[in-house]
Amino acid sequence: MSSGIDGGQLDLSGVRWLPGGARLAAVAQAELPQKDGLAAAFCGLAALRAAGLDVPDQDAVAVAAGTVRGPVVRPPGEAGRPGFRLPVPQVDDPAAAGTRVSGLATAIGALSGGALATVPVTGEWTTETLFDLLTGLWDVPRVAVLARIDAAELGAHDTPERALLDYLDTGVPPLWTSRWRPPGGHFVLVAGIRIGAEGTLLSIVDTYPSFGDNGIHDQPVEWVTAALAGLGVLVVVDADQVAVTREAVRVAGLSPSYWD
Repeated sequence: MSSGIDGGQLDLSGVRWLPGGARLAAVAQAELPQKDGLAAAFCGLAALRAAGLDVPDQDAVAVAAGTVRGPVVRPPGEAGRPGFRLPVPQVDDPAAAGTRVSGLATAIGALSGGALATVPVTGEWTTETLFDLLTGLWDVPRVAVLARIDAAELGAHDTPERALLDYLDTGVPPLWTSRWRPPGGHFVLVAGIRIGAEGTLLSIVDTYPSFGDNGIHDQPVEWVTAALAGLGVLVVVDADQVAVTREAVRVAGLSPSYWD
């Protein structure tokens, strides 16, 4: 069995990484935690660095993306990371804060010097369309899937492994739900898949080390689907893979368009 370093191969936990997913996860873990208000920039930085690009920090991505910080919201027990090298605008109104997905796409293109391109994906999220999209992305040599989600729809980040294995066998999701319910959306990376007899788990690379195993936690595909309702993902690929990626989106029954 493979160590999972190469995209599309299994690691010892049974995760089948998306192409480049193991490296993406390792790069993200090395950067943990996100800076306050910079979940989108954190995920964008991980995608850029995983592609071998020397981007200084989350600040650079946030400024390029036009991020506006709101009031600080952290999961319980997280000390956060408040220091900033660059001035990132901040407002008191949470509704006026955040990162537009179109801005994040622009930042990734600019900071990569055009080496990377992005394809936004939205539409009617079902377990089938999400699964088909992810498996369709195995046709590209390297990919980073940045998902904007409603984190309240996820399962508990510390769900016991035994419960997850039972779900893979039975298709019945664990009962534990997320205790962290931030206002507005949250950005994470989707890096791998575990396929069982009846259930499918997605490997989520999060922005805080207290979530799962140093930021990585598995989530039933049903719950990730619910978390994507009305939102979407930004697929980051090498610039010459845009046509292949857009075809994967079409085959999955989704739309290559922005939702913000």
